[in-house]
Parts: sequence; C-alpha cells; structure tokens
Amino acid sequence: MIARFEAELRGSGSLALVFMDGDGSDTSYRMTHRGLTLADRHVIEDAVHLDSRDSQLVQMADLVAWTALASIDRHPRNEFAWHWYSQHLAERDPRRGPVPI
Repeated sequence: MIARFEAELRGSGSLALVFMDGDGSDTSYRMTHRGLTLADRHVIEDAVHLDSRDSQLVQMADLVAWTALASIDRHPRNEFAWHWYSQHLAERDPRRGPVPI
C-alpha cells in the first residue's frame, strides 16, 4: 500500500501525510516507511495514529473504507450496503469506484 501511495504521489509531484486508526502499537507501517530512501519519500512522516473513538475524521474514513469493502466483498449480511459506494461516494471519487490494493 505504501508503494502505491508513493508511486501516485511521485507521479503528481505531491507530498502527503497518512493518518491511521489505532494507537501506534503496530509498527509495521513505520518500518516500511523508514525503509524507503529518504530523498525519494513523498509520504513525509511516519503515520499519525488516532483512535477513531477520539476523531470524527477517522470515524468518517472508517465508514468510507467499510463502504468500499462492502461494495467489493459482498456478503449477504451486508447486502443493505452493497450500493452505498456507487450511490453516495463514487461521484466524489476520481476513479468512480474502489480500487483493489
């Protein structure tokens, strides 16, 4: 996922920060990020971890991610949400749909 972010940012000449749900105890992102060549990084800092209970922004991101997952990985118990992404989010998405990672 980080390689994909880096490639997209490199292509547009952009920089980014990554915000993640959690307390930072999972260090896999930090190790991956710090393994990148410093001069070539476009994600400019280790992930900022925020508990979704304390951040409405992270709660919204969780809902968007879950909605994208429900549209791709269709389980009967989530049938009510299969079309939420296409109905509510696709018009705001430059790709008009979730992209598998």
